[in-house]
Amino acid sequence: MKKITNFLLSPWLIFFSVILGSVIGFYYPDFAKTLTPFGSLYLKLLQMLVLPVLMAAIISGLGRLFISGTAKKYLVQVLIFLVTNLLLATLIGTSLGYIGGVGNSLDQQANIALGKTISSTNIELVTSSDSSGWYLFAEKMIPHNIFQALVNGNNLAVLFFSILVGTSLGLVGSDSSKIALEVMDAFYETFLMAINWMMYLLPFGLCCLFASQLSQIGLDIFWAMSKLVLYIYLSAFLLIFIFSLVIWYKSQSSYWQMLIALRQPFFVGLGTASGFASIPASLNALQEKLKVKKDISNLILPLGMTINPPGSVLYFGIAGVFMAQIYDIPLSFSQLAVMGIGSILAGISSSSAPGIVGLGMISMILIPLGLPVEVAIILLIAIDPVVDPILTVVNVFSNCAMTMVANNHINN
Repeated sequence: MKKITNFLLSPWLIFFSVILGSVIGFYYPDFAKTLTPFGSLYLKLLQMLVLPVLMAAIISGLGRLFISGTAKKYLVQVLIFLVTNLLLATLIGTSLGYIGGVGNSLDQQANIALGKTISSTNIELVTSSDSSGWYLFAEKMIPHNIFQALVNGNNLAVLFFSILVGTSLGLVGSDSSKIALEVMDAFYETFLMAINWMMYLLPFGLCCLFASQLSQIGLDIFWAMSKLVLYIYLSAFLLIFIFSLVIWYKSQSSYWQMLIALRQPFFVGLGTASGFASIPASLNALQEKLKVKKDISNLILPLGMTINPPGSVLYFGIAGVFMAQIYDIPLSFSQLAVMGIGSILAGISSSSAPGIVGLGMISMILIPLGLPVEVAIILLIAIDPVVDPILTVVNVFSNCAMTMVANNHINN
């Protein structure tokens, strides 16, 4: 039995399932559509447990940190990492996009494919100005009914509520509040065990999810925007490598051991394209494999998945450069700086907004430059299934690195 379970969690089997799903999605789209319900069901099984894990982890972690008085010790380090991390993401995205000329010199066939995609897409476009983006962020954060927020899957509202409850329990510090935290610990362990059971279905789930996602994009639009996709992947892998170096240095283990420890969060993030769905696997890897303190990881990781989205910041930065270049708008240093700041604001705001609303945050970058937001949204929707997975992995590694930084500071 143990050999079977080890085989199901083997990185080679998981890697094979990703390749198989990609091949099916690109070359057998009709068959991929028959796998879509299975992939959706697997993702729903994971998401069913994500919010309970999120609540239990935040309340328990924050409450115990306030009781022990260690919360303030690493707050400055976490904030420094957060700001540096988002600045690095926008710098890499805008710089590589500008130097690589992601939107320059597109051939005639590529322009025709882009034109067909824009003209044939019939969707309700959602744009946002700076004020509506920030208002949306605040509105999503404060629920008028926490149970409705749970039903609707409003992660930001659940996070805000959990922070309030965890902080209150920690500040009360009574025997009854400690008992309540022990109950939350029990819930956390229970939900985490259920998530671990789901991991045995990971190879099958990833195969179905990859096939479904890649079957949604046509090869014409993919090749037309292949240069943009390539530079997004190059930028993402560069950030992942930088974050992996931070994790390796702070973990005091070998680089290979660190990669093996994070293989499940990597593949869950890649397959589900959901940072929140990867939280249980990430917590398990940090606590069991990299020996991060439970209270710290339970707080920092879920919190970071909401307020620390370097993948989204990178995406908006390089997409903004792409739009400027296909419209032949020269970018000065000051315009690139504005674009960089806008990509940070758009990335943070989009973390609380689903689907097209999230992509609509690119208006924070494009409107000051006089570029059409609607065209950008249509083109980003076309490539979103193929770039969203790697951007999710960027977020996963970034927040694992931030957790390692906080843990290392406490140990020192």
